[in-house]
Amino acid sequence: MPKQCQRRILPIYALIAFVLVSGTRATAEEKRTPPLMDKTLVAWVSLDNLTQQGGAVLSLIDAAEHFDAIVFGERAAAKWMAGSDFFKRTPADQSAWPVEHASATAIVQIAAAYRGNVVTLYRDGVEYARYVVESPQSFGDDAKVLLGLRYVGSMGEIGFLAGTMEDARVYDTALDTETIRALKPGIVSVPTPRAWWNFQNGTADDVMGAFPVAELVGGARVENGRLVLDGKTGYLVCSRPVEPVKPGDQNIFYKARLPQTGNMWDTWLFHRDGTYHLYYLANAHGQWDNISTATSPDGVSWTELGPVLTKGPGVTWMGTGSTWQSPNFDKDGKFFMNFSEWKGPRQTIFFAQSTDLVHWQRLGQEYEFVQDERWYEPNGRWDCIWTLPRPGGGLYGYWTATPKKNTGGRFGFGESDDGVTWHALEPPKVIGVGEGEVGAVERVGDRYCMMFGTGGIMVTLLADSPEGPFRKASKNYSLLSGHTYFSRFFPSPDGLLVNHHSIARDGRVSCAPLKCAVVDDEGTMRLGWWPGNERMKREAIWVNMPSFDAASKDALVALDPVLPAEKGVILEGRMALPSGKSRRGLYIECTDGNGIAVLLNAGGAASLGPMKADGSGFKAEKKVDRETQFGTPTRFRLLLKNSLLEFYLDDILIECFSLPSDATGRIRLVTGNAPDAFAGLAAWH
Repeated sequence: MPKQCQRRILPIYALIAFVLVSGTRATAEEKRTPPLMDKTLVAWVSLDNLTQQGGAVLSLIDAAEHFDAIVFGERAAAKWMAGSDFFKRTPADQSAWPVEHASATAIVQIAAAYRGNVVTLYRDGVEYARYVVESPQSFGDDAKVLLGLRYVGSMGEIGFLAGTMEDARVYDTALDTETIRALKPGIVSVPTPRAWWNFQNGTADDVMGAFPVAELVGGARVENGRLVLDGKTGYLVCSRPVEPVKPGDQNIFYKARLPQTGNMWDTWLFHRDGTYHLYYLANAHGQWDNISTATSPDGVSWTELGPVLTKGPGVTWMGTGSTWQSPNFDKDGKFFMNFSEWKGPRQTIFFAQSTDLVHWQRLGQEYEFVQDERWYEPNGRWDCIWTLPRPGGGLYGYWTATPKKNTGGRFGFGESDDGVTWHALEPPKVIGVGEGEVGAVERVGDRYCMMFGTGGIMVTLLADSPEGPFRKASKNYSLLSGHTYFSRFFPSPDGLLVNHHSIARDGRVSCAPLKCAVVDDEGTMRLGWWPGNERMKREAIWVNMPSFDAASKDALVALDPVLPAEKGVILEGRMALPSGKSRRGLYIECTDGNGIAVLLNAGGAASLGPMKADGSGFKAEKKVDRETQFGTPTRFRLLLKNSLLEFYLDDILIECFSLPSDATGRIRLVTGNAPDAFAGLAAWH
């Protein structure tokens, strides 16, 4: 098949505490802190009212959105409880627990101690409730502390508390009753807390320095030695410092780590003067609230820079965008970026400009691009312009929109003379596909090719002219599916590339490796291995070809050594495709005795799903046929990092996939009882 690559003065009592622990406690920068399993959360708080529901005094939450928290009135009115993600460590029956009667001026000490699988709640040093949980939660370096909020993450900000807080602490041990009863706000204790907020210095700092990055959000403020919480928008979030990603610091899958960025979502790229500029929509505070960036000299090793744009006042959330060069670049030297904001009942598009692709300035409200109600629903989707040169000058644009039904359209279409003043046109008719989101459009050969998101997958639409009509591709229509989304084109010095994000099952998002747009003689587009990704192979790993045991089921044979999946690895080799109904492929272990298999049939179609280490119990979660012929033997590539993988045959992407949990690095070959099914194995990290 012909292929081508188409383009970051302590008070005296805090100082005493620091001296007590400075000889044994390393700073966050020196080494990783031990995980928190046994722990105590404690705070002194005054509630504005006893009718509030679900607000948290203190919450410990990690990047996977697991949390343990001291919560008021969520499951039972006016009662304290130890909150947790989806009530995993919270009893449903709280009928025997006392109702809170404290006045709004009273200060109550509330504590939650976690010892093994036993959780004990205390109010003013008296046991309030005790129960056993099935599985305690451990918190690592990615955990942060919320004061005045229960949860922040992919579902937004949930559980605001109305009241004031005099002191809050996290201990790395389960304190007993006498110790909790002896604690006094503003006074150092033994043992010392791992983290401590006393607000006596007029700031929201953790005086122990365990969570030194502190941000007051919304209506939260420090006043008269207390944290004041409005119960509507205010909370304090504290996290550990995270070093920006440096070149070579991450391999294969890039993940944003700065707390001011948060979790990533949609990605897009722009190349200029030897630098790859990666942009991504992200959510530092629950809703999509910023656009951040990273740069790379090679498209593989990334330096994280952080947010370049944040949502405006009164905006519910931002939407994704793309970046282009001004049509008048020779005169103005500008680059433009579009993004959307949802404010009130509708979503509309705004713009920013830059001269270096790193520092961005919002353009004024006069450039706001709103729905043209002749063809588009006034409160429908209006998001993410992708541009193409317009014959004669200026730009055409395609974007996610909600056309009126009588138009036959599925997305927006328009034009601009200057790149920032846009005019909608009648939407192109679309045949064979429902509603969705525009990823990107480029001219590929003699046709216009659109990557369109619908039903959670990216599909290919084709048209003979910019105005359409667009039709579904007859082959390889489902371009990208599974645990990934929103592919975009990326014109580069190497031709037309494609980028997208990959989604782990715990919700963490990474930018996947760049790929080629591969077009065969029939004009069918597939995604392929970008030769630039060879730079991901930093260090070779010797791989021993395992011995074959025909007596084992399907002859699963283990590779030696165990591969460092946490660092990111590439495994390559040659594989003879099976004949008949036999199966052949790779088994990737996730837990002892269980994993995920990628199994191929005689034509190279793949099935992916859970399987046991002995080859039994396979269940196909995904089936993929790229509708092309592969030779046999054929070259395969497995890219693996933590729980994310990609699998290629003959440099064609077969599928991206997310494992149920992080890979252990133990790989087995599913030989289909053929001792010579695999050859030429090599690995790198």
